[in-house]
Amino acid sequence: MQTAPTGLSRRGALASVLAATVAAMPVMACATTNADSTALALCAAFWRVHGRIKAMDTDPELPYGSPEQKRFEAKLAKLCGQEVNILSQLANTPAHTTAGQQGKAAILRAILPTAFADFDLGIECEEIRLVMSLLDDLAGGLAA
Repeated sequence: MQTAPTGLSRRGALASVLAATVAAMPVMACATTNADSTALALCAAFWRVHGRIKAMDTDPELPYGSPEQKRFEAKLAKLCGQEVNILSQLANTPAHTTAGQQGKAAILRAILPTAFADFDLGIECEEIRLVMSLLDDLAGGLAA
């Protein structure tokens, strides 16, 4: 039985590259200041959702068009939407401390190489918005 492509190849590629990053991601210090509590909470939420996407990427492929495959796709789409939402919130949340900036940078180091290769990234996409937000944080909020 031949199955049609699931459309997951791009997201699957991104998830598999990030699998090692999730496993190697250091636990963020609990004794951080309140200045970055929101940013750090968003970083943690990203890694949780991203880990769930990564885990789904290792599931065996289901027969195309089957009810199970449709449920799988719907669940994956929901998680991917959550991931984009978290990235959007994180891009709108300044990071004032080293921990917050490192949290944003770790996510970017993990997602950008594959994202640039697999997706048409423009200035308005969440990944680039997060890069720009981190650069603003590192530059002290000074616009060029």
